[in-house]
Amino acid sequence: MRRHVRAVGRLAAGSAAAGLTLGLGAMLGACSGGGEATQAAPSPTTTVVGDCPAGLTKCGEQCVQTALDPANCGSCGKACQEGEVCSAGQCALECVGGTTKCAGLCVDTGVDKTHCGGCENACGSAEVCSQGKCAVQCLGGTTTCGGSCVDTKLDPVNCGSCGKACAAGEVCSGGECALDCGGGMTKCGASCVDTGLDPANCGGCGSICGVGGVCSAAQCGLKCVGATTKCGSMCVNTQSDAANCGGCGVACLPGQVCAAGTCALECVGGTIKCGDKCVNTENDPAHCGGCNKPCGPGEVCSAEQCGLECAGGTTKCGKLCVDTARSPANCGGCGVACQGGQVCSAGQCGLVCLGGSTKCGEQCVNVQGDPANCGGCGKACPQGEVCSAGQCGLQCLGGSTKCGDKCVDTIVDA
Repeated sequence: MRRHVRAVGRLAAGSAAAGLTLGLGAMLGACSGGGEATQAAPSPTTTVVGDCPAGLTKCGEQCVQTALDPANCGSCGKACQEGEVCSAGQCALECVGGTTKCAGLCVDTGVDKTHCGGCENACGSAEVCSQGKCAVQCLGGTTTCGGSCVDTKLDPVNCGSCGKACAAGEVCSGGECALDCGGGMTKCGASCVDTGLDPANCGGCGSICGVGGVCSAAQCGLKCVGATTKCGSMCVNTQSDAANCGGCGVACLPGQVCAAGTCALECVGGTIKCGDKCVNTENDPAHCGGCNKPCGPGEVCSAEQCGLECAGGTTKCGKLCVDTARSPANCGGCGVACQGGQVCSAGQCGLVCLGGSTKCGEQCVNVQGDPANCGGCGKACPQGEVCSAGQCGLQCLGGSTKCGDKCVDTIVDA
């Protein structure tokens, strides 16, 4: 009889199906008459690991999200008081981290079908909620999985494709299940997040911005800084974000990318298409030297190489190597952000550009050599071409040398 119980126990431990777990309880109960020790069936306050998809916890006979469930807030059986909500696993009077209080629950109105764009605004049975709007398909690079729009590059329940859940202890990074996050992302629970922009993990895991606050440059605040724009509860770069291309809520169609604030089929200005984004493989830690080549934890991408230090005169600010002489989010030093309407020129915030550079959006650029603004703002060179003397072409002029997508004077350029 002991061998029979142990064999059944091994069968249940090796399966993630709830039916097998219930079957084990029934068989163990049947064996109780023989004098053997029995195992009690899971109570409503017992957490059973392995029976639920990644990101959910089994409480009794249900799989729940303890980060948001007011009946099981933070752990099974831990109920919030009347009038409270469960937000980020804590009972509170208000929702945090970009969620909204609807009918006693904290929901993400950007993707929730029942509260799409606002409380009680339900989508039709054949629709999904994408970017806070009911639609027949998901936008901005997200995928329809079970009626919801998810980012399969980061969702541990749908990693790489719908229904492909990561194992316990793993995260979803770049559409692949792994033990660690890549591309400058940070592991917070079962998810890989950008602590520089995530209002639920701003500057570090579990550091939540208050109601109405946003996370910008790893700091909670009421407005976005640098080259980002406040769209809902997030600070985004409308020049490259496919969900907010050129403005909040302006989502590109499937297959398109956001290049210089415009939805297009190809990338411009020296960037390349990686998934639904146009990225600069010279300094993007998620695509360093090529698409889906993430740098390791703590590393940065500089000159298309992963390393611990920045090169080429750039400075390490968080996970990025930036030019503090012209970065509006790090003007003159890391975290020194210019105010709205200002630009960063020669390491100083101001209303005008200096040293012969031209103001293009929120940046001061050299229109004589910038492939994204060649000869004038917004005049991007086709992929593979460089900008030399304000003209797009296949080769550099005037004694300069082609380095990546730029023409530089190798004698005087630092």
